[in-house]
Amino acid sequence: MNRTEKFNYSGRTDDASVHERVHQIIKEYGGEQGVHVITGFSSDEGVRRNKGTQGAAEGPFKVREKMGSYAFTGELYDAGTVIGTEDLEGSQQNLGNVLAEIYNNGSFPLIIGGGHETFYGHYLGARQVFSGKIAIVNFDAHFDLRNERPSSGTMFYQILSQDKKADYYCLGLQPQGNTKTLYDTADEFGVKYYSIDEIRETDAAEEILEALKGYDAVVMTLCMDSLQQSIAPGVSAPSPNGYTAAEIHNLIKRFAALPNLKSFDISEVSPPLDENDRTSAMAASILYKFLTVRQSY
Repeated sequence: MNRTEKFNYSGRTDDASVHERVHQIIKEYGGEQGVHVITGFSSDEGVRRNKGTQGAAEGPFKVREKMGSYAFTGELYDAGTVIGTEDLEGSQQNLGNVLAEIYNNGSFPLIIGGGHETFYGHYLGARQVFSGKIAIVNFDAHFDLRNERPSSGTMFYQILSQDKKADYYCLGLQPQGNTKTLYDTADEFGVKYYSIDEIRETDAAEEILEALKGYDAVVMTLCMDSLQQSIAPGVSAPSPNGYTAAEIHNLIKRFAALPNLKSFDISEVSPPLDENDRTSAMAASILYKFLTVRQSY
């Protein structure tokens, strides 16, 4: 049975009669059409199975907390948080069902994980609604292409093994974190992958954006371990040489403008591992940047 928990936003109030911050304007989602809808997935069962350090189940709540006082006057809704259990597969299906309803209403889900196993539920929801050729864009230090029991390290292997109309783009890989077996698996599936240096030093991002225009649907995910450890220490597998704050905000700004983009998730914020809430604050800032671009769509 799917259990969803509501989140009560709070934050600074300058004038109670003037609603111009997230906590003042956000509404509970009730099937509205053509709106942006925040949805949480409280799970780190996939991280546990992947032998990582747990704590990401708290991410959906802490990131929202950080967003509460942000200045915002657009339409924004919240569909609550799907509470995951040890039945990871069932929890992911529950998330997919919630997202499918949002998609079917012509609305845009913004998902806050959870471990990166969040993305498999994200994908399941998208595939209930979008049957054509789909592109998956993953900002990540890791492929997550393991062929083993479902976890936070297997999602893209699961998808590519079963879905011949899905293409996978992985941006920001850290070579030291990915074995030859994973590179071989990526090549077998025809994955389009780019190291952090290739994203920084070439026109790869522009080429990817152009290629993505040819898909029926694009879904996007950001693993916070793709960011530099100094700005995102609260993750299961920190990256000393990940994206800087400026780099990831610029990339998100550019990719958020894709007209065929259907949804976006941020995963792997682990508040118990964080330092002064830096990682959750960074995730909130990225989500805000994304929203400010999407308001015009």
